[in-house]
Amino acid sequence: MQVVGIDLGTTNTLACYFQRGKKKLLKFPGEVMTMLPSVIFTDEDGKVIVGQTAVNKGEVDPSRMIRSAKTYIGNFELNKTWKHGKKIYTPTDVAIEVLKAVRERFVKVLKLDENEEIGAVITVPAYFNDNQRDETRKAGEAAGFRVMWILEEPTAAAIEAVHEMELEKKVLVVDIGGGTFDLSVLEADHENNTYEAIAIDGDDRLGGDDFDEAIKQEFIRHIEDDTGLKFTDAKSAGLPEDRYQLFMTSLLKAARKAKETLSETTETEVNVPNLTTLGGKDYSLDFTFTRKALEMTCKPLFDKIFKQINDFAKNNKKFKLQDIGHVILAGGTCFIPRIREQIEKDLGIKPDDDLPLSQLVVSGAARVAEGRASGLSGDGSTEKPIKVKSILAHSLGIEILNKQGALVFDKIIAKDTPYPCNVEKEYVTTFDNQTQIEVNVYEAGKENERDLKFHRFRGSLVLKDLPPAKKGKTKITVKFAYTEDQRLMVSVIDKQNVHNAKEAFLDKTAKSKPQVSGAEPVDMVLMLDSSGSMMGSDIAQAKAACEKLITEMIDLNVHRLALMNFDSYSYMLCHLTNDPNALTKKLSKIEATGSTEMVGAFRAAYNELANSTRRKIALMVTDGYPDYADETVSYVNSLRKKDLTIIAIGVGKGFNKSFLDKMVGAKNAFTVEKMSELSKIFKHVMNAITTGNL
Repeated sequence: MQVVGIDLGTTNTLACYFQRGKKKLLKFPGEVMTMLPSVIFTDEDGKVIVGQTAVNKGEVDPSRMIRSAKTYIGNFELNKTWKHGKKIYTPTDVAIEVLKAVRERFVKVLKLDENEEIGAVITVPAYFNDNQRDETRKAGEAAGFRVMWILEEPTAAAIEAVHEMELEKKVLVVDIGGGTFDLSVLEADHENNTYEAIAIDGDDRLGGDDFDEAIKQEFIRHIEDDTGLKFTDAKSAGLPEDRYQLFMTSLLKAARKAKETLSETTETEVNVPNLTTLGGKDYSLDFTFTRKALEMTCKPLFDKIFKQINDFAKNNKKFKLQDIGHVILAGGTCFIPRIREQIEKDLGIKPDDDLPLSQLVVSGAARVAEGRASGLSGDGSTEKPIKVKSILAHSLGIEILNKQGALVFDKIIAKDTPYPCNVEKEYVTTFDNQTQIEVNVYEAGKENERDLKFHRFRGSLVLKDLPPAKKGKTKITVKFAYTEDQRLMVSVIDKQNVHNAKEAFLDKTAKSKPQVSGAEPVDMVLMLDSSGSMMGSDIAQAKAACEKLITEMIDLNVHRLALMNFDSYSYMLCHLTNDPNALTKKLSKIEATGSTEMVGAFRAAYNELANSTRRKIALMVTDGYPDYADETVSYVNSLRKKDLTIIAIGVGKGFNKSFLDKMVGAKNAFTVEKMSELSKIFKHVMNAITTGNL
């Protein structure tokens, strides 16, 4: 089997392989033949073009070009897509097209059969989360590779550096690519070819693209000063949209060129003739841009990078700064002189500068690919097997209900834990007679923060058939097990019956947040107005909507519901229960008659909920006003101060919502014109309740 190492970069992609024992970089058509721009372009016929040709075409028609897609891969919260014609591309789709181009080129250069199996080690930033790693793996497989390993970029860089320079001691790798920033400390045992990650950190939203954008914005400020125009959008610039996009694309290209040039010199002439037409005249950009100006322009980015490096190197409990023997720079952004100079000044260690920064990652990946192919390359040369011990970039845990009734993140497996690993934790049920538990798995985005908004949803497992018991009595074990190739197996086990268990690999990454079925259980009284004005089709339609609420909209495995109706009197038909049959049986017997006496109805609802330790809700449906409006409003407002949520739905064309607003608050008041619309509003209200928005 032929094998290849691939550095799937935000800006450029590189591939490396061994032939007759010698390392070779795969060459592509383009300006820099060892780099394939990670760019795709779709022509009018829907044909996908990849690489330098895509860049060239995109400079003429930027609306059909996609670049820097890796920035968004695996981030389903952003849900970034591009629409070209009838085709919608996700970041993973773009990665597939780029990797397909790599495979086609590899097959052509090595004169392989198109169907030959090709093993690949694909690198990712160390700080990538599981979703991002999984999507990268899927892209590689969809492109036709056998993905042997998803390898961290700093680890790959360290492997190459240690091999070339025969380094010992701990190695700090600073890897700043086009869209990501990684820090990693590794223990290298050159003699035994073993590499063990000790600690990692980084930012998957910071890289060379941010420097390019900052410089571009500085160029725009220069043009605005020169012309007196604003360039915040096409309209303010006085340009058609297509010419405005061309203008921005040309500026970005000039910014990137200036950044690269100023890595070698202290000043450069920024010259873009005939950049655009302004006021009927051709406008050319022509001025001197210095390294000092670049450093001032990009100061916020430098500050962010250096603060993170210093915090990581000086305050990490996994290692001591004095244990670091070498600092290795990787990634194209590390060519910027300020980065090298400031690291040496801050850490007191001069970065090793005898290595090709842009090739370290892909060369290391190729070595690992050779090693994983049983130590034998396809043509008889041998590479000593490489042992890589990676660690988790992020902690993992689950969603739990705390003592205050809030859903929070509870850590099970800690950041920097080595792969493979197996960690379990015991939990108990949170409410009486709970017969199922939904385990929502999250990956930490911000360490030691319990608020779920700081974390990424990974997926869910539901364990059913738990024995009914008082809350806290039923015990459940949640187990996280990572395999050596970094696949996560989640298990949920009923400790009362170990044969009742659920387990699954969370490889199919969750593309949306969990549907909250109410992990925070609620007790609710459904209050149905059955006064005489409801007689006929209205009461029938209301009962049908209530039946849907009971059987389809509320999870009675989690919540409890009571049912009552009211006319001249109040009738508690069914006390709080988890039994939908008991509720629907009583619902069917309701008939319309009498007046609308609400005070007694709300008093009965409050009494029903008085002893509940859960969140308490009264949900009322009415088609008219109460017998004693002022008294009702006053009484309901007093109940709202007693930890009771009251929601009112008024039905009828002439229903005055302002009355309900006054009684229960505008957020909790709803109106519909027809009773046939009640089911729709029930669905909206129940979703708001279970997601905590009411």
